[in-house]
Amino acid sequence: MRAELTGVALAVGAVALESVAQLWLKVGAAGGRRAKRWIGLGALAYGGEILLYTLALHWLDLSRAFPLGGLCFVGVALLARIFLGERVGPVRWAGIACILAGAVCVTL
Repeated sequence: MRAELTGVALAVGAVALESVAQLWLKVGAAGGRRAKRWIGLGALAYGGEILLYTLALHWLDLSRAFPLGGLCFVGVALLARIFLGERVGPVRWAGIACILAGAVCVTL
């Protein structure tokens, strides 16, 4: 059981890095003076995500690890709302809740 918890923690860390990478790439894509810096940070975050996800696969079955990647939808929506002021409507929140519930069901 401890190995699975390690794998889940690594997978959730990978999801967090991927969500941050998406945010940074969005900021970089908007242009501006520091666009290259944000794009570079996004690429580095993706590299970290790949590393964490690969480590998670050591501890988890692929059939459990892959669905956890869907949590990225949750992370990106939250970060976009908080840091970019993007509107997330009720239907999207309902979809995000379904994704979250599905990830929990697959992980248990």
